[in-house]
Amino acid sequence: MTTLTTAAAAMIDAFHRTRIEDEQQVEMWLEETGDCAVALEAIWSEGAHHRGHARIAMERLIGLADRHRVLLTLVPRPLEPKGDGLVDRHTPDAAALEAFYERLGFERSGGEFEGSPVLVRSPR
Repeated sequence: MTTLTTAAAAMIDAFHRTRIEDEQQVEMWLEETGDCAVALEAIWSEGAHHRGHARIAMERLIGLADRHRVLLTLVPRPLEPKGDGLVDRHTPDAAALEAFYERLGFERSGGEFEGSPVLVRSPR
């Protein structure tokens, strides 16, 4: 019996097999939102802001999305502070996050989620 896998599921599996998250000390939460669509629900790197870790992981994700012909979506907003309530003052704000993703080829979709713009990147 053959199991059919969507392009989105195959891309997510391929991404995790690269072990880029371990190499770059970055964690990414990816969710299949359609046969050819994946949402980046969260990305973070503990205390490693502005060192290129997230960019390298994102470039790997984008390369796989292009190869698998998968649309990527995300909402550029900072993660909430952890339980201790301390705010990392080096954490990028929403505007800096949006600019970061735009440099990676994401564009505003015209939609919003909880007051933040939804960004999309079509496969190239």
